[in-house]
Amino acid sequence: MAGSQYRMVIDDPDKIDLLTDDMKRLMLQGAVATVNVMAALTRKNAIKNLNDDFTLRNKFTTGGINLHFDKSDDTVTDLKEVQAVFGAKRMYMERQEEGGIHDDPGGGRLAIPTDAARGGSNKNAVPRENYIKNVRKKMYRYDPRHVVNSKIENANNLVSAAASAYEDGAFLEYNKNIYRVTDFKKFGDDVQFELEMIYFRGLEKTTTPAKPWLEPAAEKPVADRQKIFNSQMNKLDK
Repeated sequence: MAGSQYRMVIDDPDKIDLLTDDMKRLMLQGAVATVNVMAALTRKNAIKNLNDDFTLRNKFTTGGINLHFDKSDDTVTDLKEVQAVFGAKRMYMERQEEGGIHDDPGGGRLAIPTDAARGGSNKNAVPRENYIKNVRKKMYRYDPRHVVNSKIENANNLVSAAASAYEDGAFLEYNKNIYRVTDFKKFGDDVQFELEMIYFRGLEKTTTPAKPWLEPAAEKPVADRQKIFNSQMNKLDK
């Protein structure tokens, strides 16, 4: 009998006053517990989606987004007031969730780190010394208009810039991209050097396709809400 009365109230919350005070109190407790469990499960699912669907190079993504949920107030007296809120306080993954354009706020070209900038693997985070702001502090620019000061006699513009970058352990900006000079050799008048691209700067914007991870996290808890409610009520009714 009690089960059918709870079902009646679930279908029409306005009928909660038809329950006895004890039943009303029990149902409110069950509803509060249910939405709190649903919010906790949604958070757990969101973290799993992030780990399963994206390349996470450090703990900042799951920690920095600050996935959280605010529990429902357990002193509510009206079924309509029962709610738990789940969300992300720092939604820097919003573009991944909804899709969109990524561009340089300054209107220039994007500096896209290569695997070499990440220590050889796309799965690695860019180390601090390879942050673009730090790279730019130690960078020679190839300029066809003049020769960079170099120890290489009679060097042309590119050779002088590459030599200086190699000698100083700096970087070289060439054709808009940024390189590390990994080897430099001089054999008489012959010069050979090797470049390793650190940042690709050939694009002004990129398009990120939508890859939802937050909204789908709530789908199963919502679908299981009746089962969760029944479970919570069974715990409370013992």
